[in-house]
Amino acid sequence: MRGKDRQSMKKLVIAGGAAIALAVAGVITAGAAWYFFIRENAELASDPPEIPAALLNATASPTSAASTTGLRATATTAPSASVTYQVKSNLSEADYFVDEELASVGIPSTAKGATTEVSGTLYLTGDGAALAANQTSSVTVQLRNLTSDKSMRDQRVQQALETSRYPTATFTITSASGYNPAIAEGQEQTLQLSGNLQLHGVTKPVTWEVKAYRQGNVISALATVTIKFSDFNITPPTFQGLLSISDQATLQVKLIAQAA
Repeated sequence: MRGKDRQSMKKLVIAGGAAIALAVAGVITAGAAWYFFIRENAELASDPPEIPAALLNATASPTSAASTTGLRATATTAPSASVTYQVKSNLSEADYFVDEELASVGIPSTAKGATTEVSGTLYLTGDGAALAANQTSSVTVQLRNLTSDKSMRDQRVQQALETSRYPTATFTITSASGYNPAIAEGQEQTLQLSGNLQLHGVTKPVTWEVKAYRQGNVISALATVTIKFSDFNITPPTFQGLLSISDQATLQVKLIAQAA
């Protein structure tokens, strides 16, 4: 090869290498900008939602529930007819929290996605203190409208959850524990709700940590649980290989339910 040709080839190689380097740098810069400047660092809720005054003013306290705030363990006998509590979808919310980390940098953040499409029915004993026997209480979340601060994340989450095939997640309650009958109405209870979570076509037993209180015939609750994506055959969503996503997700449901 003549010297002139070798020089031309060298220039082509250098130019090609520079183009590849610029392309890689562009992708990394875009990912870094998304991560460091647009990302959300979300925090878990710590208290159940406040019951709107308008809802309280429009309701009356169940006659047999004046001294309780529910829930104790599932009743084996029924002190009176059960009371049906319907989840108020317009006042409730389901959230997920996942830890994200930019590859090779190691600086974490917590992302949050949420939806208000929450429905469900809770069946309590007439005194409001226990799950009613022989009736199934459950809460369902519509997953297709989970949104965060970033549309690209939302697309990845929808793909990971396969929401076109599995559009909902449902928690069916089987037992409650930790109820303290000494706590008065309107005061916060801390208890645990155990049951089965159906997500991505897989059903697993889980236990939620719950903070709840009741005023009149309205219950407010904050339920929290941590799950592993892998337990539900979910591959954690990624962003073009630039982000490392934890296999764990924390789920929270902020719930307001009213006696029918």
